Amino acid sequence: MQHNVGIVRDEGEMKSALDHLKTFWERAARVRVTGNRDFNPGWHTALDLKNLLTVSEAITRAALERKESRGAQFREDYPEKDEQFSKVSTMIRKAADGTMEVRVEPLPEMPDYLKRVVEDNR
Repeated sequence: MQHNVGIVRDEGEMKSALDHLKTFWERAARVRVTGNRDFNPGWHTALDLKNLLTVSEAITRAALERKESRGAQFREDYPEKDEQFSKVSTMIRKAADGTMEVRVEPLPEMPDYLKRVVEDNR
């Protein structure tokens, strides 16, 4: 993830990360740990592995969807902000076939009382 989906990102590297993650998912299905769980970091890593892969895939798929640079995400292939992304949230859920489904949903309009707070603090 640090190499292909780090602070500076581009589409090719992130697609490569998805290919690597697919291989890691296949390998994770065969992971086994010997011994008991007391003082056994391998045991805990094995328990965390599928969660780590899930989060890594979700981050990568969401980053691919957002074709702009904003905040902590910098895309070399999309170096500018795109205001359309300031008005949406990227949502990810498990599809019926078990894959990740990515969709973009509009953000609700900011309530007037919050708009006043933002304007008062400028």
